[in-house]
Amino acid sequence: MYFLKVGKQNVKITHSQNILFPKHNISKNEVVIYYYNISSIMLPHIKNRAITMQRFTGGIDQEGFYQKNIADYFPAWIPRIPIKKKGDGVVNYAVCNNAATLVYLANQLCITPHIWLSKIDKLDFPDKMIFDLDPSTKDFGLVRKTAKYLKKILEDLGLKTYVMTTGSRGLHVVVPLDKKHNFNYVRAFAKDIAKILVNQHPEMLTIEIRKAKRGKKIFIDTFRNSFAQTSVAPYAVRAKPGAPIATPIDWREVTSTLLPNKYTIKNIFKRLSKKEDPWKNIKKDVCSLKSARKKLDSLLKENS
Repeated sequence: MYFLKVGKQNVKITHSQNILFPKHNISKNEVVIYYYNISSIMLPHIKNRAITMQRFTGGIDQEGFYQKNIADYFPAWIPRIPIKKKGDGVVNYAVCNNAATLVYLANQLCITPHIWLSKIDKLDFPDKMIFDLDPSTKDFGLVRKTAKYLKKILEDLGLKTYVMTTGSRGLHVVVPLDKKHNFNYVRAFAKDIAKILVNQHPEMLTIEIRKAKRGKKIFIDTFRNSFAQTSVAPYAVRAKPGAPIATPIDWREVTSTLLPNKYTIKNIFKRLSKKEDPWKNIKKDVCSLKSARKKLDSLLKENS
């Protein structure tokens, strides 16, 4: 056990030598220090958002679990927000607004923080629209191709697009939004985009929810654009061999050499020493879906 001074807080780090990634001998301490070192780059992407913690108390070779409710023993200096459930009751979510909280969550073996698509000031109005490209096979070339199709159609509608490796199997394509439309509106918009692409490329794309019916196609998942749904946080560690990182990238990096797990806890800082965060200015590119909706309706008619 030791204490790590993070800002104004002394965060107690326990069982630091426990191995969380057995195949690559990566310890809990390496994960904690990673989050400490990445905090200044990561925090702008996760501030003022409800956090769902994906925890692996026995390391990644054992089954982890998702935790929404902040535990009673979490220190009072960690921000939190109570959010009503659809039925009765309230979920008290942690909000990660400082490096000390990020480090504290890592010590709680939250290897992967997942974030809401809306901020706590306007929970019903997302500030990003996400397309999660989920492959049915190991052919990542199809994922790269799909991402480029998505980029073109979205930019033809006048929308700005950003892309991120998930550190798992696919890519996320993200459109920053102006928080003027609710989740139902945004999800319907995203689904219509997906329908058009599936209509244009039926041999390689699908919006079929059931995995058994997808065949070898790329699933364009738009369901994350829903209230209380989450997506993996930018720069989060994934509970996969080698500790890959969900990494924001430039579109020009979407080439034949790109893989979803290209960047890891071991090489991400070498990348960031040469290249600043490609999503650094994402907030300056917020888009309105209002005018894009009219163009999209025309496209739907053309593709029906």
